[in-house]
Amino acid sequence: MPLLSHPSFGPRTALIYVTVGSLIDVWTLVWYFTRESPLTPTGQFWVIGLVFTGLTFIALGLLLGPLGRWARQSELPPVQALRAEANIQKTAAANTPTVAAPGVADNVPIKVPG
Repeated sequence: MPLLSHPSFGPRTALIYVTVGSLIDVWTLVWYFTRESPLTPTGQFWVIGLVFTGLTFIALGLLLGPLGRWARQSELPPVQALRAEANIQKTAAANTPTVAAPGVADNVPIKVPG
């Protein structure tokens, strides 16, 4: 089943969002606490905007992890279909088809009645 072989998008995306949000917040706050001059209204706008942007990315990342897991579970086939497929595979494995090895049939002489 190709559906089951592809990993879900949620964990990777959540990790990226949380990482980017944390880095934005850390560097914004480092700059804010190490500056030497007072902030202008434009500077305050950018600092507050960047901090809230980082917090938004962190919140989205924390929500995307469980959301991705729930989406993955909803993509799976129903349990009844999995059981039926398992029974089909078990029956097929128990009744293997008989196949002649390649080249064996070519060496057998053909008897023509007569």
